[in-house]
Amino acid sequence: MKNNNFAVIFSTLITLSSSAHALELQVVKNYKEAASVDIWKRAKTDQVPQALLGNVSTSRPTSSYSTLFPKTFFQEPLFAVCQKNCNDADPFRLRDGEIDQRDKNNWDMIEQSNVYFWLTKFLSFTEQQLNFRPERFLKVLTNREVRDEIKGRKIKNNAFFNPQDTSLSFLPASKNIFFKLLGGKINRSGFDPSVVIHETSHFIFDHLFPNPINDEIGGLNEGFADYYANIFLNEPKIGLVMMQGQAMRDSSQSVDKAGKMKVYEPKMEVHDLGERITFSLWQSRELSRDKEEMDRLVMDAVIDLRNNPYSTIHDFKLKMLERLPFVIDSHEMRNVQTIWDTTIPGEAVKISNFDFLSKPRSGMSLGFSTTQILPENVAQDYGVKTVEKKNFTILQIEKISDSQSAILMSTDGNQGSRFFWVAIDDSRNNVLGIFDEKKQLIQDEKELKDIKFLADNAKGAVEIINDFTTKVKAFNELLQGKGEFNLVYKVKDQILSPRELTFNGSSVSGNVLSLSLKRRLLTGVLFGMPDIESVDLYLLANTDLVLPDIKGEKIIGYKIKFRTGTSTEVILNRYSKDEPKL
Repeated sequence: MKNNNFAVIFSTLITLSSSAHALELQVVKNYKEAASVDIWKRAKTDQVPQALLGNVSTSRPTSSYSTLFPKTFFQEPLFAVCQKNCNDADPFRLRDGEIDQRDKNNWDMIEQSNVYFWLTKFLSFTEQQLNFRPERFLKVLTNREVRDEIKGRKIKNNAFFNPQDTSLSFLPASKNIFFKLLGGKINRSGFDPSVVIHETSHFIFDHLFPNPINDEIGGLNEGFADYYANIFLNEPKIGLVMMQGQAMRDSSQSVDKAGKMKVYEPKMEVHDLGERITFSLWQSRELSRDKEEMDRLVMDAVIDLRNNPYSTIHDFKLKMLERLPFVIDSHEMRNVQTIWDTTIPGEAVKISNFDFLSKPRSGMSLGFSTTQILPENVAQDYGVKTVEKKNFTILQIEKISDSQSAILMSTDGNQGSRFFWVAIDDSRNNVLGIFDEKKQLIQDEKELKDIKFLADNAKGAVEIINDFTTKVKAFNELLQGKGEFNLVYKVKDQILSPRELTFNGSSVSGNVLSLSLKRRLLTGVLFGMPDIESVDLYLLANTDLVLPDIKGEKIIGYKIKFRTGTSTEVILNRYSKDEPKL
Protein backbone atom coordinates (compact mmCIF):
# COMPACT_ATOMS: atom_id res chain seq x y z
CA MET A 1 0.00 0.00 0.00
CA LYS A 2 2.85 2.36 0.85
CA ASN A 3 4.44 1.61 -2.52
CA ASN A 4 1.19 2.52 -4.32
CA ASN A 5 0.91 5.80 -2.38
CA PHE A 6 4.52 6.61 -3.26
CA ALA A 7 3.82 5.91 -6.92
CA VAL A 8 0.79 8.25 -6.85
CA ILE A 9 2.74 11.01 -5.09
CA PHE A 10 5.70 10.60 -7.47
CA SER A 11 3.37 10.73 -10.47
CA THR A 12 1.73 13.89 -9.11
CA LEU A 13 5.12 15.55 -8.63
CA ILE A 14 6.06 14.82 -12.23
CA THR A 15 2.79 16.34 -13.42
CA LEU A 16 3.20 19.44 -11.26
CA SER A 17 6.80 19.85 -12.43
CA SER A 18 5.77 19.63 -16.07
CA SER A 19 2.91 22.08 -15.52
CA ALA A 20 5.17 24.47 -13.64
CA HIS A 21 7.47 24.67 -16.63
CA ALA A 22 4.73 25.30 -19.18
CA LEU A 23 4.89 28.53 -21.13
CA GLU A 24 1.94 30.41 -22.60
CA LEU A 25 2.65 32.15 -25.90
CA GLN A 26 0.57 34.02 -28.42
CA VAL A 27 1.42 32.89 -31.95
CA VAL A 28 0.01 32.63 -35.47
CA LYS A 29 -1.90 29.44 -34.83
CA ASN A 30 -4.46 29.24 -37.64
CA TYR A 31 -2.35 29.21 -40.79
CA LYS A 32 -4.98 27.80 -43.16
CA GLU A 33 -7.41 30.61 -42.33
CA ALA A 34 -4.88 33.11 -43.70
CA ALA A 35 -6.11 32.18 -47.20
CA SER A 36 -9.29 34.18 -46.54
CA VAL A 37 -8.69 37.58 -48.15
CA ASP A 38 -11.51 39.15 -46.11
CA ILE A 39 -9.69 38.85 -42.78
CA TRP A 40 -6.87 41.02 -44.13
CA LYS A 41 -9.02 44.00 -45.09
CA ARG A 42 -8.57 45.75 -41.76
CA ALA A 43 -5.14 44.38 -40.92
CA LYS A 44 -2.69 47.12 -39.98
CA THR A 45 0.88 47.35 -41.10
CA ASP A 46 3.17 44.91 -39.30
CA GLN A 47 0.25 43.13 -37.67
CA VAL A 48 -1.70 39.91 -38.13
CA PRO A 49 -5.50 39.62 -37.93
CA GLN A 50 -6.63 38.42 -34.52
CA ALA A 51 -8.47 35.53 -36.18
CA LEU A 52 -5.09 33.96 -37.01
CA LEU A 53 -3.66 34.32 -33.50
CA GLY A 54 -4.07 31.92 -30.64
CA ASN A 55 -2.55 31.05 -27.30
CA VAL A 56 -0.46 27.90 -27.11
CA SER A 57 1.00 26.12 -24.14
CA THR A 58 4.48 24.80 -24.67
CA SER A 59 7.39 23.72 -22.51
CA ARG A 60 9.66 26.46 -21.30
CA PRO A 61 13.02 26.67 -23.09
CA THR A 62 15.32 24.08 -21.57
CA SER A 63 18.43 26.24 -21.98
CA SER A 64 17.16 29.76 -21.37
CA TYR A 65 19.89 32.27 -20.48
CA SER A 66 22.54 29.57 -20.89
CA THR A 67 26.24 30.26 -21.31
CA LEU A 68 26.11 30.34 -25.12
CA PHE A 69 23.72 33.30 -25.19
CA PRO A 70 23.28 34.38 -21.55
CA LYS A 71 20.83 37.17 -22.45
CA THR A 72 18.47 35.00 -24.50
CA PHE A 73 15.37 33.32 -23.05
CA PHE A 74 14.19 31.40 -26.14
CA GLN A 75 17.13 29.04 -26.14
CA GLU A 76 17.30 25.28 -26.55
CA PRO A 77 20.32 22.95 -26.69
CA LEU A 78 20.21 23.09 -30.51
CA PHE A 79 19.02 26.63 -31.25
CA ALA A 80 18.33 30.11 -29.94
CA VAL A 81 15.73 32.62 -31.18
CA CYS A 82 16.80 36.20 -30.56
CA GLN A 83 15.21 39.49 -31.51
CA LYS A 84 17.47 41.42 -33.94
CA ASN A 85 20.65 39.96 -32.40
CA CYS A 86 21.77 37.62 -29.65
CA ASN A 87 24.10 40.09 -27.94
CA ASP A 88 21.53 42.40 -26.36
CA ALA A 89 19.20 41.45 -23.54
CA ASP A 90 15.70 40.23 -24.41
CA PRO A 91 13.33 43.20 -24.85
CA PHE A 92 10.59 41.53 -22.77
CA ARG A 93 10.17 40.97 -19.04
CA LEU A 94 9.65 37.72 -17.16
CA ARG A 95 7.43 37.45 -14.08
CA ASP A 96 7.42 34.17 -12.17
CA GLY A 97 8.87 32.41 -15.18
CA GLU A 98 6.19 33.75 -17.53
CA ILE A 99 6.49 36.51 -20.11
CA ASP A 100 4.73 39.60 -18.80
CA GLN A 101 1.25 39.96 -20.29
CA ARG A 102 1.97 43.47 -21.60
CA ASP A 103 4.99 42.17 -23.47
CA LYS A 104 3.27 39.02 -24.68
CA ASN A 105 0.93 41.08 -26.89
CA ASN A 106 3.71 43.18 -28.40
CA TRP A 107 4.10 42.44 -32.12
CA ASP A 108 7.86 42.00 -31.88
CA MET A 109 7.22 39.51 -29.10
CA ILE A 110 4.53 37.71 -31.12
CA GLU A 111 6.94 37.31 -34.04
CA GLN A 112 9.73 35.98 -31.81
CA SER A 113 7.30 33.63 -30.04
CA ASN A 114 5.90 32.46 -33.37
CA VAL A 115 9.31 31.57 -34.77
CA TYR A 116 10.29 29.80 -31.54
CA PHE A 117 7.04 27.82 -31.36
CA TRP A 118 7.01 26.61 -34.96
CA LEU A 119 10.73 25.92 -35.03
CA THR A 120 10.44 23.83 -31.87
CA LYS A 121 7.44 21.97 -33.21
CA PHE A 122 9.00 21.28 -36.61
CA LEU A 123 12.34 20.04 -35.24
CA SER A 124 10.41 17.73 -32.93
CA PHE A 125 8.59 16.42 -36.02
CA THR A 126 11.82 15.86 -37.96
CA GLU A 127 13.29 13.90 -35.07
CA GLN A 128 10.24 11.76 -34.38
CA GLN A 129 8.91 11.26 -37.92
CA LEU A 130 11.97 11.67 -40.13
CA ASN A 131 14.67 10.39 -37.78
CA PHE A 132 16.64 13.61 -38.24
CA ARG A 133 18.35 15.57 -35.47
CA PRO A 134 20.59 18.57 -36.30
CA GLU A 135 24.29 18.26 -35.62
CA ARG A 136 24.97 22.00 -35.47
CA PHE A 137 23.66 24.85 -33.35
CA LEU A 138 21.30 27.20 -35.17
CA LYS A 139 21.18 30.94 -34.41
CA VAL A 140 17.82 32.49 -35.33
CA LEU A 141 17.19 36.25 -35.55
CA THR A 142 13.74 37.84 -35.86
CA ASN A 143 13.02 41.35 -37.18
CA ARG A 144 16.71 41.42 -38.04
CA GLU A 145 18.41 44.46 -39.55
CA VAL A 146 20.64 43.44 -42.45
CA ARG A 147 22.05 45.96 -44.89
CA ASP A 148 22.75 45.49 -48.56
CA GLU A 149 26.54 45.43 -48.91
CA ILE A 150 26.41 47.59 -52.04
CA LYS A 151 23.55 50.05 -51.52
CA GLY A 152 23.74 50.14 -47.72
CA ARG A 153 19.96 50.02 -47.35
CA LYS A 154 18.14 47.75 -44.92
CA ILE A 155 16.98 44.58 -46.67
CA LYS A 156 13.28 43.86 -46.16
CA ASN A 157 10.55 41.43 -47.21
CA ASN A 158 12.72 38.36 -46.97
CA ALA A 159 14.00 35.49 -44.85
CA PHE A 160 17.07 33.37 -45.44
CA PHE A 161 19.29 30.60 -44.11
CA ASN A 162 23.02 31.36 -44.15
CA PRO A 163 25.14 28.18 -44.16
CA GLN A 164 28.32 30.21 -43.61
CA ASP A 165 27.43 30.99 -39.98
CA THR A 166 24.49 28.55 -39.59
CA SER A 167 21.89 31.23 -38.98
CA LEU A 168 18.28 31.94 -39.89
CA SER A 169 17.19 35.54 -40.45
CA PHE A 170 13.64 36.86 -40.59
CA LEU A 171 13.60 40.42 -41.92
CA PRO A 172 11.12 43.29 -41.46
CA ALA A 173 8.33 44.05 -43.90
CA SER A 174 8.31 47.11 -46.14
CA LYS A 175 6.48 50.16 -44.83
CA ASN A 176 7.40 52.28 -47.85
CA ILE A 177 4.48 54.45 -48.96
CA PHE A 178 5.31 53.97 -52.66
CA PHE A 179 5.26 50.20 -52.13
CA LYS A 180 1.76 50.46 -50.68
CA LEU A 181 0.50 52.84 -53.37
CA LEU A 182 1.55 50.28 -55.97
CA GLY A 183 -0.60 47.69 -54.21
CA GLY A 184 2.15 46.00 -52.26
CA LYS A 185 0.87 43.88 -49.39
CA ILE A 186 3.37 42.06 -47.25
CA ASN A 187 4.00 41.06 -43.65
CA ARG A 188 7.06 40.21 -41.64
CA SER A 189 8.45 36.86 -42.69
CA GLY A 190 8.63 35.72 -39.05
CA PHE A 191 4.84 35.93 -38.72
CA ASP A 192 4.41 33.14 -41.28
CA PRO A 193 4.62 29.50 -40.06
CA SER A 194 5.21 28.26 -43.62
CA VAL A 195 8.21 30.58 -43.99
CA VAL A 196 9.61 29.41 -40.64
CA ILE A 197 9.35 25.77 -41.72
CA HIS A 198 10.71 26.55 -45.20
CA GLU A 199 13.83 28.27 -43.87
CA THR A 200 14.42 25.60 -41.23
CA SER A 201 14.21 23.00 -43.99
CA HIS A 202 17.12 24.76 -45.74
CA PHE A 203 19.08 24.21 -42.52
CA ILE A 204 18.19 20.51 -42.69
CA PHE A 205 19.08 20.26 -46.39
CA ASP A 206 22.50 21.71 -45.63
CA HIS A 207 23.11 18.73 -43.33
CA LEU A 208 22.02 16.23 -45.96
CA PHE A 209 23.84 17.63 -49.01
CA PRO A 210 26.28 20.43 -48.16
CA ASN A 211 28.35 22.16 -50.84
CA PRO A 212 26.78 20.77 -54.02
CA ILE A 213 28.57 21.76 -57.20
CA ASN A 214 25.58 22.48 -59.43
CA ASP A 215 23.14 25.36 -59.16
CA GLU A 216 20.25 23.01 -59.94
CA ILE A 217 20.64 21.57 -56.45
CA GLY A 218 19.76 25.05 -55.21
CA GLY A 219 16.43 24.53 -56.98
CA LEU A 220 16.07 21.14 -55.29
CA ASN A 221 16.83 22.85 -51.97
CA GLU A 222 13.95 25.28 -52.56
CA GLY A 223 11.59 22.49 -53.58
CA PHE A 224 12.65 20.41 -50.55
CA ALA A 225 11.96 23.37 -48.24
CA ASP A 226 8.51 24.01 -49.74
CA TYR A 227 7.61 20.31 -49.60
CA TYR A 228 8.27 19.95 -45.88
CA ALA A 229 6.39 23.17 -45.14
CA ASN A 230 3.50 21.76 -47.21
CA ILE A 231 3.36 18.38 -45.51
CA PHE A 232 3.95 19.70 -41.98
CA LEU A 233 1.13 22.25 -42.25
CA ASN A 234 -0.94 19.95 -44.49
CA GLU A 235 -1.33 22.87 -46.86
CA PRO A 236 0.09 23.17 -50.41
CA LYS A 237 0.23 26.99 -50.27
CA ILE A 238 3.35 28.79 -49.06
CA GLY A 239 3.43 32.36 -47.73
CA LEU A 240 -0.24 32.97 -46.91
CA VAL A 241 0.55 35.09 -43.86
CA MET A 242 3.55 36.92 -45.29
CA MET A 243 1.64 37.76 -48.49
CA GLN A 244 -1.62 38.64 -46.66
CA GLY A 245 -3.79 35.86 -48.03
CA GLN A 246 -2.03 35.38 -51.36
CA ALA A 247 0.16 32.32 -51.87
CA MET A 248 3.77 32.82 -52.98
CA ARG A 249 3.71 29.28 -54.37
CA ASP A 250 1.06 26.57 -54.56
CA SER A 251 2.33 22.99 -54.86
CA SER A 252 -1.06 21.64 -55.90
CA GLN A 253 -1.22 23.70 -59.09
CA SER A 254 0.33 22.68 -62.43
CA VAL A 255 0.70 26.35 -63.46
CA ASP A 256 2.87 28.89 -61.62
CA LYS A 257 1.96 32.52 -60.79
CA ALA A 258 3.48 33.66 -64.07
CA GLY A 259 1.00 31.46 -65.91
CA LYS A 260 3.67 29.01 -67.08
CA MET A 261 3.25 25.27 -66.91
CA LYS A 262 5.47 23.77 -64.24
CA VAL A 263 7.91 22.12 -66.62
CA TYR A 264 11.69 22.01 -66.19
CA GLU A 265 13.81 24.27 -68.38
CA PRO A 266 17.61 24.51 -68.32
CA LYS A 267 19.13 27.35 -66.28
CA MET A 268 15.91 28.09 -64.36
CA GLU A 269 15.84 30.43 -61.38
CA VAL A 270 16.06 28.31 -58.23
CA HIS A 271 12.58 29.08 -56.85
CA ASP A 272 11.00 28.39 -60.25
CA LEU A 273 12.84 25.08 -60.45
CA GLY A 274 11.85 24.33 -56.86
CA GLU A 275 8.19 24.74 -57.79
CA ARG A 276 8.56 21.98 -60.38
CA ILE A 277 10.12 19.65 -57.83
CA THR A 278 7.51 20.35 -55.15
CA PHE A 279 4.65 19.89 -57.61
CA SER A 280 6.01 16.44 -58.54
CA LEU A 281 6.52 15.49 -54.89
CA TRP A 282 3.10 16.78 -53.75
CA GLN A 283 1.28 14.97 -56.54
CA SER A 284 3.19 11.75 -55.80
CA ARG A 285 2.35 12.05 -52.11
CA GLU A 286 -1.34 12.46 -52.91
CA LEU A 287 -1.22 9.06 -54.66
CA SER A 288 0.87 7.30 -52.00
CA ARG A 289 -0.55 4.80 -49.54
CA ASP A 290 2.00 5.63 -46.82
CA LYS A 291 2.55 9.37 -46.63
CA GLU A 292 4.88 9.28 -43.62
CA GLU A 293 7.17 6.82 -45.38
CA MET A 294 6.99 8.98 -48.51
CA ASP A 295 8.29 11.93 -46.49
CA ARG A 296 11.20 9.85 -45.22
CA LEU A 297 12.01 8.65 -48.73
CA VAL A 298 12.36 12.23 -49.96
CA MET A 299 14.99 12.88 -47.32
CA ASP A 300 16.68 9.56 -48.08
CA ALA A 301 16.89 10.44 -51.79
CA VAL A 302 18.66 13.73 -50.99
CA ILE A 303 21.14 11.91 -48.74
CA ASP A 304 21.82 9.46 -51.58
CA LEU A 305 22.70 12.35 -53.92
CA ARG A 306 25.63 13.15 -51.68
CA ASN A 307 27.45 10.14 -53.12
CA ASN A 308 27.72 12.15 -56.33
CA PRO A 309 28.58 15.82 -55.61
CA TYR A 310 27.92 16.58 -59.30
CA SER A 311 24.28 15.53 -58.99
CA THR A 312 21.61 17.45 -60.88
CA ILE A 313 17.84 17.72 -60.71
CA HIS A 314 17.53 14.71 -63.04
CA ASP A 315 19.58 12.60 -60.64
CA PHE A 316 17.06 13.44 -57.91
CA LYS A 317 14.22 12.48 -60.24
CA LEU A 318 15.88 9.10 -60.78
CA LYS A 319 16.40 8.56 -57.03
CA MET A 320 12.73 9.30 -56.33
CA LEU A 321 11.43 7.04 -59.11
CA GLU A 322 13.53 4.22 -57.65
CA ARG A 323 11.90 4.72 -54.24
CA LEU A 324 8.29 5.60 -55.03
CA PRO A 325 7.19 2.00 -55.82
CA PHE A 326 7.67 1.26 -52.10
CA VAL A 327 4.87 3.68 -51.16
CA ILE A 328 2.73 3.81 -54.31
CA ASP A 329 0.65 0.93 -55.64
CA SER A 330 1.70 -0.51 -59.01
CA HIS A 331 -1.51 0.59 -60.76
CA GLU A 332 -0.75 4.22 -59.75
CA MET A 333 2.94 4.19 -60.69
CA ARG A 334 2.21 4.85 -64.35
CA ASN A 335 0.49 8.12 -63.38
CA VAL A 336 3.37 9.04 -61.09
CA GLN A 337 5.94 8.26 -63.79
CA THR A 338 4.00 10.52 -66.17
CA ILE A 339 3.96 13.35 -63.63
CA TRP A 340 7.76 13.25 -63.23
CA ASP A 341 8.48 12.77 -66.94
CA THR A 342 6.17 15.66 -67.87
CA THR A 343 7.39 18.03 -65.19
CA ILE A 344 11.09 17.15 -65.45
CA PRO A 345 11.58 15.74 -68.94
CA GLY A 346 14.85 14.10 -69.92
CA GLU A 347 17.52 12.20 -68.03
CA ALA A 348 20.74 12.86 -66.18
CA VAL A 349 23.65 13.67 -68.53
CA LYS A 350 26.98 11.83 -68.45
CA ILE A 351 30.31 12.88 -69.97
CA SER A 352 30.28 11.73 -73.60
CA ASN A 353 33.99 10.92 -73.75
CA PHE A 354 37.18 11.65 -71.85
CA ASP A 355 39.49 12.50 -74.76
CA PHE A 356 39.95 16.03 -73.41
CA LEU A 357 42.03 14.69 -70.51
CA SER A 358 44.74 13.64 -72.98
CA LYS A 359 44.77 16.76 -75.14
CA PRO A 360 48.16 18.55 -75.43
CA ARG A 361 48.27 21.93 -73.75
CA SER A 362 47.70 24.99 -75.93
CA GLY A 363 49.61 28.23 -75.53
CA MET A 364 46.60 30.34 -74.55
CA SER A 365 46.03 31.85 -71.12
CA LEU A 366 43.48 34.25 -69.76
CA GLY A 367 43.74 34.92 -66.05
CA PHE A 368 41.96 37.12 -63.54
CA SER A 369 42.54 38.02 -59.90
CA THR A 370 39.57 39.20 -57.85
CA THR A 371 39.36 40.79 -54.41
CA GLN A 372 36.24 41.65 -52.43
CA ILE A 373 36.43 43.65 -49.22
CA LEU A 374 33.45 44.03 -46.88
CA PRO A 375 33.12 46.19 -43.76
CA GLU A 376 33.50 44.07 -40.65
CA ASN A 377 29.87 44.51 -39.54
CA VAL A 378 28.58 43.53 -43.00
CA ALA A 379 30.88 40.50 -43.12
CA GLN A 380 29.52 39.42 -39.72
CA ASP A 381 25.94 39.83 -40.98
CA TYR A 382 26.61 37.53 -43.91
CA GLY A 383 28.94 35.16 -42.04
CA VAL A 384 31.79 35.62 -44.52
CA LYS A 385 35.38 36.88 -44.50
CA THR A 386 36.07 40.60 -44.65
CA VAL A 387 38.60 40.01 -47.44
CA GLU A 388 38.08 37.35 -50.11
CA LYS A 389 40.77 36.89 -52.76
CA LYS A 390 40.63 34.47 -55.68
CA ASN A 391 42.50 33.89 -58.89
CA PHE A 392 41.94 31.68 -61.89
CA THR A 393 43.34 31.23 -65.37
CA ILE A 394 41.65 29.69 -68.40
CA LEU A 395 44.28 27.67 -70.25
CA GLN A 396 42.34 25.64 -72.77
CA ILE A 397 38.81 25.05 -74.07
CA GLU A 398 37.86 21.79 -75.76
CA LYS A 399 34.55 20.60 -77.21
CA ILE A 400 33.57 17.17 -75.88
CA SER A 401 30.40 17.04 -78.00
CA ASP A 402 27.86 19.43 -79.48
CA SER A 403 26.46 20.11 -76.01
CA GLN A 404 29.49 19.52 -73.76
CA SER A 405 32.74 21.39 -73.19
CA ALA A 406 35.85 20.98 -71.08
CA ILE A 407 37.87 23.91 -69.74
CA LEU A 408 41.40 23.57 -68.38
CA MET A 409 41.89 25.99 -65.51
CA SER A 410 44.59 26.78 -62.99
CA THR A 411 44.68 28.58 -59.67
CA ASP A 412 47.59 29.67 -57.50
CA GLY A 413 47.77 28.75 -53.83
CA ASN A 414 50.20 28.18 -51.00
CA GLN A 415 51.50 25.05 -52.70
CA GLY A 416 51.94 26.67 -56.13
CA SER A 417 49.77 26.37 -59.23
CA ARG A 418 47.18 23.62 -59.51
CA PHE A 419 45.48 22.54 -62.74
CA PHE A 420 41.95 21.19 -63.23
CA TRP A 421 39.78 20.10 -66.13
CA VAL A 422 36.14 21.17 -65.66
CA ALA A 423 33.65 19.26 -67.84
CA ILE A 424 30.43 21.18 -68.49
CA ASP A 425 26.99 20.37 -69.85
CA ASP A 426 26.56 23.55 -71.91
CA SER A 427 22.85 23.03 -72.54
CA ARG A 428 21.94 22.84 -68.83
CA ASN A 429 24.92 24.76 -67.39
CA ASN A 430 25.81 21.87 -65.09
CA VAL A 431 29.29 20.72 -64.10
CA LEU A 432 29.69 17.07 -65.04
CA GLY A 433 33.02 16.57 -63.30
CA ILE A 434 36.26 18.21 -62.14
CA PHE A 435 39.49 16.30 -62.77
CA ASP A 436 42.93 16.90 -61.25
CA GLU A 437 46.34 16.72 -62.96
CA LYS A 438 46.33 12.95 -62.51
CA LYS A 439 43.06 12.75 -64.46
CA GLN A 440 41.22 11.66 -61.31
CA LEU A 441 37.64 12.78 -60.67
CA ILE A 442 37.61 14.93 -57.52
CA GLN A 443 34.93 13.83 -55.06
CA ASP A 444 36.34 14.88 -51.68
CA GLU A 445 33.89 17.37 -50.13
CA LYS A 446 36.56 19.59 -48.56
CA GLU A 447 38.60 19.85 -51.75
CA LEU A 448 35.50 20.53 -53.83
CA LYS A 449 34.46 23.29 -51.45
CA ASP A 450 37.86 24.96 -51.92
CA ILE A 451 37.77 24.85 -55.72
CA LYS A 452 34.04 25.31 -56.37
CA PHE A 453 34.74 28.89 -57.51
CA LEU A 454 36.70 27.37 -60.42
CA ALA A 455 33.62 25.44 -61.50
CA ASP A 456 31.48 28.58 -61.20
CA ASN A 457 33.95 30.58 -63.29
CA ALA A 458 34.27 27.79 -65.85
CA LYS A 459 30.48 27.68 -66.32
CA GLY A 460 30.36 31.44 -66.65
CA ALA A 461 33.65 31.96 -68.48
CA VAL A 462 32.04 33.77 -71.41
CA GLU A 463 29.85 35.88 -69.11
CA ILE A 464 32.85 36.78 -66.91
CA ILE A 465 34.87 37.94 -69.94
CA ASN A 466 31.89 39.88 -71.29
CA ASP A 467 31.16 41.47 -67.90
CA PHE A 468 34.81 42.53 -67.53
CA THR A 469 35.04 44.05 -71.00
CA THR A 470 31.63 45.73 -70.61
CA LYS A 471 32.65 47.41 -67.36
CA VAL A 472 36.04 48.68 -68.55
CA LYS A 473 34.35 50.02 -71.68
CA ALA A 474 31.66 51.74 -69.58
CA PHE A 475 34.26 53.37 -67.29
CA ASN A 476 36.22 54.54 -70.34
CA GLU A 477 33.07 56.08 -71.81
CA LEU A 478 32.29 57.74 -68.47
CA LEU A 479 35.61 59.57 -68.69
CA GLN A 480 34.54 60.88 -72.07
CA GLY A 481 31.16 62.02 -70.75
CA LYS A 482 29.10 59.46 -72.63
CA GLY A 483 27.60 55.98 -72.25
CA GLU A 484 25.22 54.39 -69.72
CA PHE A 485 27.35 55.12 -66.63
CA ASN A 486 27.39 58.80 -67.60
CA LEU A 487 23.61 58.85 -67.24
CA VAL A 488 23.91 57.90 -63.56
CA TYR A 489 27.31 59.20 -62.39
CA LYS A 490 29.59 62.10 -63.05
CA VAL A 491 33.35 62.34 -62.53
CA LYS A 492 34.24 64.92 -59.88
CA ASP A 493 38.00 64.47 -59.98
CA GLN A 494 40.70 62.22 -61.45
CA ILE A 495 44.30 61.53 -60.43
CA LEU A 496 46.90 59.52 -62.38
CA SER A 497 49.60 57.76 -60.33
CA PRO A 498 52.35 55.22 -61.17
CA ARG A 499 51.70 51.67 -59.94
CA GLU A 500 53.60 48.38 -60.11
CA LEU A 501 51.32 45.73 -61.58
CA THR A 502 51.67 41.97 -61.97
CA PHE A 503 51.11 40.73 -65.50
CA ASN A 504 51.98 37.31 -66.94
CA GLY A 505 53.85 36.46 -63.75
CA SER A 506 56.15 39.49 -63.82
CA SER A 507 56.13 42.86 -62.11
CA VAL A 508 55.68 45.64 -64.66
CA SER A 509 55.34 49.42 -64.50
CA GLY A 510 51.84 50.71 -64.99
CA ASN A 511 49.50 53.42 -63.81
CA VAL A 512 46.31 53.77 -61.84
CA LEU A 513 43.74 56.40 -62.74
CA SER A 514 41.59 57.20 -59.69
CA LEU A 515 38.15 58.66 -60.38
CA SER A 516 36.02 60.33 -57.71
CA LEU A 517 32.35 59.88 -58.60
CA LYS A 518 29.03 61.41 -57.62
CA ARG A 519 25.57 60.03 -58.32
CA ARG A 520 23.32 62.21 -60.41
CA LEU A 521 20.21 63.23 -58.48
CA LEU A 522 17.42 62.21 -60.82
CA THR A 523 18.87 59.16 -62.54
CA GLY A 524 21.10 57.97 -59.69
CA VAL A 525 19.77 58.83 -56.23
CA LEU A 526 16.03 58.70 -56.90
CA PHE A 527 16.29 55.40 -58.78
CA GLY A 528 18.41 53.82 -56.04
CA MET A 529 21.61 53.23 -58.00
CA PRO A 530 24.63 52.17 -55.88
CA ASP A 531 26.51 55.07 -54.33
CA ILE A 532 30.01 54.65 -55.77
CA GLU A 533 32.68 56.68 -54.02
CA SER A 534 35.53 56.03 -56.43
CA VAL A 535 36.78 53.87 -59.28
CA ASP A 536 40.43 52.95 -59.85
CA LEU A 537 41.36 51.98 -63.40
CA TYR A 538 44.57 49.95 -63.79
CA LEU A 539 46.50 50.89 -66.94
CA LEU A 540 49.25 49.05 -68.78
CA ALA A 541 51.06 49.77 -72.04
CA ASN A 542 50.29 46.61 -74.03
CA THR A 543 49.27 46.74 -77.67
CA ASP A 544 48.26 43.05 -77.82
CA LEU A 545 45.18 43.55 -75.66
CA VAL A 546 41.96 44.34 -77.46
CA LEU A 547 40.70 46.53 -74.63
CA PRO A 548 39.73 50.20 -74.23
CA ASP A 549 42.72 52.47 -73.77
CA ILE A 550 43.46 55.78 -72.14
CA LYS A 551 46.25 57.78 -73.79
CA GLY A 552 47.73 54.64 -75.30
CA GLU A 553 47.49 52.46 -72.18
CA LYS A 554 45.05 49.56 -71.90
CA ILE A 555 42.58 49.26 -69.01
CA ILE A 556 43.44 45.86 -67.54
CA GLY A 557 41.41 46.11 -64.35
CA TYR A 558 39.24 48.15 -62.05
CA LYS A 559 38.46 48.63 -58.38
CA ILE A 560 35.04 49.95 -57.37
CA LYS A 561 34.70 51.38 -53.88
CA PHE A 562 31.17 51.95 -52.57
CA ARG A 563 30.30 54.43 -49.83
CA THR A 564 29.15 51.49 -47.69
CA GLY A 565 32.83 50.51 -47.35
CA THR A 566 32.50 47.54 -49.69
CA SER A 567 34.93 47.31 -52.57
CA THR A 568 35.37 44.90 -55.46
CA GLU A 569 38.44 44.57 -57.67
CA VAL A 570 38.94 42.60 -60.89
CA ILE A 571 42.28 42.57 -62.72
CA LEU A 572 43.31 40.82 -65.91
CA ASN A 573 46.73 39.56 -64.83
CA ARG A 574 47.54 36.96 -67.49
CA TYR A 575 47.02 36.92 -71.24
CA SER A 576 48.47 35.17 -74.29
CA LYS A 577 47.78 35.76 -77.99
CA ASP A 578 45.92 32.48 -78.46
CA GLU A 579 42.12 32.29 -78.29
CA PRO A 580 39.92 33.42 -76.64
CA LYS A 581 40.63 37.02 -77.63
CA LEU A 582 39.35 39.90 -75.57
